[in-house]
Order: sequence, then structure tokens, then C-alpha cells
Amino acid sequence: MDIRTTTDGTAFRAEMSGRLSFSDHQAFRILLQDIEKAKAKSCVFDLGHLASVDSSGLGMFIIAAEAAKTGNWQLTLKGANGQVAQLLLLAKFDKLLHLVD
Repeated sequence: MDIRTTTDGTAFRAEMSGRLSFSDHQAFRILLQDIEKAKAKSCVFDLGHLASVDSSGLGMFIIAAEAAKTGNWQLTLKGANGQVAQLLLLAKFDKLLHLVD
């Protein structure tokens, strides 16, 4: 997975591309630390260029949701399509997280 981040005051944005899998666990933890350091009040994970997510990747989104709750910031998953969108809906992530097109 490749991640490109931007921050604008209290808003943080992470554009993800490639494949999100177990091997990305460390990079994902660093991403969460970067969000915390930015003192973000909201964060958007832009998934529009993410080709696939495995079960570990889904777990990372849950970890991010817990970090958001603990850190008092809002997490939004945006732009998921194809396999990623299907998996998020199949796993009922629309009930757990804020998903937008």
C-alpha cells in the first residue's frame, strides 16, 4: 500500500493506493501516530485508488476507528469502489464506520 497524506489545520487526509494487507500493519500504525501528532479533529481515508483489502486491512480500519474514538476525532472512509466497496458492505462496515462515496 502507498499512502499520501495532507493536513489542513485540524483535518487530516490519507489517500491510499495499491493493496492493504497484513504486510502494511507497521505503516498503518505510523499513519495513526501521524494523525495523533497532527491533533486532527477529523480524518478522511480516501480509498478511491485502493485495489484490494484483505481481512487484516479490515482489522486495521477497526483499529483506526478505535483510535479515533480514543483520540476524539472523526474517521471517514471515502471513495471505496470495486472489491474494496463490496468487502466493506459485506462486512457491514457501513454500520461501524462513516462511509461516503
